[in-house]
Amino acid sequence: MTSRKWTFPSLLFLSLALFCYSAIDSPAVSNKIITVHPGESIQKAIDQARAGNIILVSPGIYYETIQLKRGIILRSEGLPKTTIIDGRDSSQPVVKGASESIIDGFTITGKGPPANEAEPGHAIECIDISFVIRNNIIKNNQGTGIYVAGKKAAPEIIGNKIYSNQGAGIGNEHYSHARIADNECYANTLAGIGIRRQAAPLLENNRLHHNGMAGIGVQHKNSSPVLKNNYCYFNKLAGIGVEQGASPTLEGNNLYSNGRSGVGIQSGSKVLLTANIIKTNTLSGIAVLKGCEVTIKDNTIADNIMAGIVINDGSKAEIEQNTISHNGTQGIVCSFSKVNVSGNTINGNSHHGIAIYRQSQARITENTISDNGYNDHRGAGVIVVSSDDVIISHNKFDGNYGPGVYAHKSSPRIENNELINDLVFIKQYASPTVINNVFYSAKRVKGKKHKSGVDMRESCSPIIKDNRFYGIYGISVRQKSRPLITGNIFSGKHKSSVRSGRSGIKVDKKSYPIISQNIFYNGNKLMVGGKSVRSNKTILQTKVRLRSMKNGNIPEKFKNKMLVIADNLFLD
Repeated sequence: MTSRKWTFPSLLFLSLALFCYSAIDSPAVSNKIITVHPGESIQKAIDQARAGNIILVSPGIYYETIQLKRGIILRSEGLPKTTIIDGRDSSQPVVKGASESIIDGFTITGKGPPANEAEPGHAIECIDISFVIRNNIIKNNQGTGIYVAGKKAAPEIIGNKIYSNQGAGIGNEHYSHARIADNECYANTLAGIGIRRQAAPLLENNRLHHNGMAGIGVQHKNSSPVLKNNYCYFNKLAGIGVEQGASPTLEGNNLYSNGRSGVGIQSGSKVLLTANIIKTNTLSGIAVLKGCEVTIKDNTIADNIMAGIVINDGSKAEIEQNTISHNGTQGIVCSFSKVNVSGNTINGNSHHGIAIYRQSQARITENTISDNGYNDHRGAGVIVVSSDDVIISHNKFDGNYGPGVYAHKSSPRIENNELINDLVFIKQYASPTVINNVFYSAKRVKGKKHKSGVDMRESCSPIIKDNRFYGIYGISVRQKSRPLITGNIFSGKHKSSVRSGRSGIKVDKKSYPIISQNIFYNGNKLMVGGKSVRSNKTILQTKVRLRSMKNGNIPEKFKNKMLVIADNLFLD
């Protein structure tokens, strides 16, 4: 067999034949770019395209629904608002995606009522595929704007404007993991972006506002999105709502002026919040309810209409290194829950800085707590009510309107704190341990009914041990209280009479403390019933005669009515 020799004329003829065949196969300008004009069909161009082709669509309205093809690029030549794909109330999606395809620069509208009420439908569908949806306007659809579902669904949803849809702006379900960035979702009937049923998308730099529910809603166990640097504002419910065991990460988001909380967390969810700014929300900045676990770290939580942080209903919270300021009620309020509060700056809140209520467990350490409250009843740095497992240690209290620490029907441990123009106030059968604290009170503070030091009333029995009182106020014992006061140092300098309530220890006629091994410097005194006591002795304050005393022993019924003063040192 001899080989055929190709001459130049024969090669030229073959090239012309191949060119003609290509032109017949594709009605477009070339095999790379296909153009579509008003009156023509986008779907027809898609059907004729091959992977790698670009379909350019001229401005106009195209009344159709489309199914993309693998690997093609569908792009508008004009602005999204001038290049419109209108489904004309179709029960089907207006756009169905395809793997490795791109849709860029259109208005997608006209998704009609769903085929059945169980499935609300969606304008753009992405099920078990990955493609790119960018620079589109998706509006006025009866259902979700963009729907993403399935383990293989990892689309890029970038730079779209999604509004006035009857469902969510973007819905993520069934193990999908989209990247959703730089979109604006607003005025949708449900959430701006919804995430549920084990979806785990990444949301970055989106703006979500004026939606009918949350800006971002996260539901169901194993739904674990990462939400970074999003803006959620003026949504009807929460800025970000988390429920039913979901476990998102919230980082660097700005959540403000929402109809309820900035972040609402409930029903067994586990959430990490770091470096968010949460301000001016109608209810609390962060609300944690019904058995959730949260870590709240490095956030700014300020100017919310009610509390900064609410922890309730058997929840657990680690609250670390946040700035919690100028909220309308408490900075932090905890009820029937467990919290660790450490390293925070908590200041200027209208009621209490931290409120621990109703059988809660709390560790409050190394915080700066200042200028909270506006009156004596709403002004504690930390208030503890009906909770005994509470430790308050190594904090700095400065200038709170009422007490620095207020213990009511509770037994917290208050140790190694610094209190500047603040006091520990103990009331109504409370029995805290107050140990190794330092109290400074250089002057009378305007507006404060109670001054710096320790003040107790209503049958309290605290242990007050090894504290240092450097100011002009010391310890006041009133109304049938029975404290142990031992090992304390009173050394504040002052010129006023101790009868004015300043310095040392004051005991009223109905209280019976044990006062031992304390040191009184610089004229600080011990006052009992309005009289100065400068010696160590036992005083039985009762009208009952002591005839029943035998061999120096005191009957049991008198022991709790004995004021004991022993081994104290009085120095000028």
